[in-house]
Amino acid sequence: MAVEVEPLKFLSIEDVRTISEQFGTPTFVYDEATIRSAAKTMVSLPNAFGLTVRYSLKASPSQALIRLFAREGFSFDASSVWEALRAVQAGVDPARISMTAQEAAFDDKLNGLIKRGLQFDAGSLHQLEEYGRNHPGAPISVRVNPGFGSGLVNRLNSGGAQSSFGIWHDKMPEVKATLERHDLKLVRLQSHIGSGHHWNILIDAVRKLLSVAQDFPDVDTLDLGGGYRVTALLSDPQYDHTEWARVVAEELTAFAEESGRQLRIEVEPGTYLTALAGSLVTQVVDKSDTGANGNTFLKINSGLTEIARPSYYGVSHPLVSVPANGPMRAEVERYNVVGHCCIAGDVLTAKYHPEEKLDPTPLGHTEIGDFLVIERAGSYCSSMSMKNFNSYPEAAEVLRRVDGSFDLIRSRQTLDQLVANERIPDDLN
Repeated sequence: MAVEVEPLKFLSIEDVRTISEQFGTPTFVYDEATIRSAAKTMVSLPNAFGLTVRYSLKASPSQALIRLFAREGFSFDASSVWEALRAVQAGVDPARISMTAQEAAFDDKLNGLIKRGLQFDAGSLHQLEEYGRNHPGAPISVRVNPGFGSGLVNRLNSGGAQSSFGIWHDKMPEVKATLERHDLKLVRLQSHIGSGHHWNILIDAVRKLLSVAQDFPDVDTLDLGGGYRVTALLSDPQYDHTEWARVVAEELTAFAEESGRQLRIEVEPGTYLTALAGSLVTQVVDKSDTGANGNTFLKINSGLTEIARPSYYGVSHPLVSVPANGPMRAEVERYNVVGHCCIAGDVLTAKYHPEEKLDPTPLGHTEIGDFLVIERAGSYCSSMSMKNFNSYPEAAEVLRRVDGSFDLIRSRQTLDQLVANERIPDDLN
């Protein structure tokens, strides 16, 4: 039986070679057509009483992508004041931004944005108290930890007793007391149970939020967070997100019939919108093996400096070998792919469950100088990489336009830029 190899998602063989020639490697490439298609699907989700889609900036905060989503009419989800400021710098009205953050200092930066319309989502009783002290009488959103969560892997589970995210669901009386103390108006409840969650757990979270909303009559919106799965690998199932959206709509309709309140829905996708719209074009710079009974390794000119997910989460990305010249090769071999960082954990082909071990992937026969394209690289790759480890410069980023042309949206970092903020004490000069 023939072994299947992963296909290129949106790039052609010629595209890969053109990118290398024009921009060098490693280079992130984002596909405008794929982003627009995913955006259209998300804004068309079934809903009962209205839907707001917020692009999760942490997925990929490129100014070009922010502007693309802004022109699609999207709102935005920020996970820090810096992400919010980055979006504002890209031209986004603060009123279109919601901020849910682990760190929230109510300084001039954050208070200024709130006064300009930024919607703050309190993720702890302390944050709620500080917001009330700084903005008495204002509307507020609260993130609820429903007591359970779900994620692609355990590290991506952001609900339950082992998660620090959100206000524990049993502490709503304390929330109410804080609201009354500062004359705050709770208008939105938010819950993000994890990244890559199971949708039946999401429905349970919706039901929990609805039970909380019964005690807060001013709540008019439920924010379900993000974490919606994508089909990246050939072995992945197909996900139909209209299924859970229809169930959510039914739950909201039933709540409206009982309470007379029609609640709006918000979602905060990042992965769904950009993951499959991003490819990382790298080059094979070395090839080695550990003997007849050992392993064959392809060493690429990228790794943790651009993509940390395989090492951090233990997840696999589709990998595609593209010859430097000629057609795709029919001969398939299994390779271990490793990055260029001087640390043993920079491996793209490993399994971590139930034990950590190498997991060579089938690729077309590959030689030094060929290209290795890492797919599903449009979210949580550039944004959460170990940038500048081993002093490697930040990679270039390119937007593939609908007509197939390429626009540079981030230049490759120079050494001078890498050390620009460093200072040498006078006695060491």
